Amino acid sequence: MKTKAIQTLSALLLTTVLAGCGGYSPPGTGDTGTPPGDTPGGGTGGGSSTVPDVVQGDWQAGEAAPVGYYDPNSGAWQGATGSSFILKLRADGSYQYTGLLAVDTGSCRSKILSYEKGRVTFEGGKMAFTPTEGDVQSTVCNGPIKHAPVTPTVRRWALSVDNSGKQALFAQLQDGSGAPTAFYRTDQPSKTFPKIGIQGTVTAPQGRSVAGTLVVACYVEDPTCQSPATKIQPVQGSGGSGTFAFPALEDRAYVLSAIQDANGNGVVDSGDLVDVYSTTDAPGPRSSLRPPANGVSLELVSVQ
Repeated sequence: MKTKAIQTLSALLLTTVLAGCGGYSPPGTGDTGTPPGDTPGGGTGGGSSTVPDVVQGDWQAGEAAPVGYYDPNSGAWQGATGSSFILKLRADGSYQYTGLLAVDTGSCRSKILSYEKGRVTFEGGKMAFTPTEGDVQSTVCNGPIKHAPVTPTVRRWALSVDNSGKQALFAQLQDGSGAPTAFYRTDQPSKTFPKIGIQGTVTAPQGRSVAGTLVVACYVEDPTCQSPATKIQPVQGSGGSGTFAFPALEDRAYVLSAIQDANGNGVVDSGDLVDVYSTTDAPGPRSSLRPPANGVSLELVSVQ
């Protein structure tokens, strides 16, 4: 029963679901008033190496103070805790990035601080960062500060909406590792779009529970779910059926998949549950959905 679709879901489980909902994630067309759709792999498509108008400006992710915790001239940092990632993208192809991850455990404080600037290019839905200067500082439990060089990175990107309908720049390493980071504008008010979503029910085979099942919403033109704007929601319920809801999606077509990694080993194998459309036993072609859509039904079957 294992198919390419199941393998795709397995890869998504490993690279996105198990990565959690955020984390330390360094960098990562004309505006028509709606979030630009992206090609499979990120961004708005095309082969331009210039910085697209819609992403030029200042962006920030996280909850720590967005300014004042790091002076690149002195190399000193302040006492902020939490996480804050600031990305500035300029029309001339330059960028500046500052990232802070600080955690207090009792009297123990650990930090990672990254600062870099350099050149950024956009092509094929990816943005490539080439630092010309920078430093990564880390300290564990108030210990000595260690330094490491900054290195080039390539990230997929997409402009999409979060669960509240607010526009965000989603960025993720091109190999899909780590959870996508959602950056929000700080140089101007972020756009907010009407909340349109998809909700429905999931049923499990007789004797099985839907607990631990995840539903994945992918752009219809992105069947392998490569976009960093891919959405994932847990199923609510612990019996033979449960509900799911994507509170805010873009006004475009999606396909839904469901997966339950029953043994928690990070791969789809015998005994796991997937939606019937991800198997060779599917009753027909997988249909696409355009929000708003209610009453959607997904049926789980056991992987043999």
